[in-house]
Amino acid sequence: MKKRSLLPLLSCLLVFPTLAQTASGELTLVQRCLDEAKKELKENPEALAAFNAIKVVPDSVQVERYDRDIGRQHIATQLTATLRSSTKPSVMLLCLLEDDKPLFTFIR
Repeated sequence: MKKRSLLPLLSCLLVFPTLAQTASGELTLVQRCLDEAKKELKENPEALAAFNAIKVVPDSVQVERYDRDIGRQHIATQLTATLRSSTKPSVMLLCLLEDDKPLFTFIR
């Protein structure tokens, strides 16, 4: 009888939780960036209300990690995501982070 290795099965079981954690971690970063953008909009209730109606398109989230200075500011992560509303065109979120804390958010 031929012996079968359990290694392929075990490696699959170990990889899938990592992927789920990564996706969850990306959504946590997106939420931090959205919270930062909301702080910037607090003086404009109309814009804040429109912003609160926006939903993140989960498949669109891209997190790029690198070690770079932009001017005098160190940036470790760049996050981009598509934000969609039922009544308005989609917009793009750009967020620059250091130690997973938003430094700059831009929505276009």
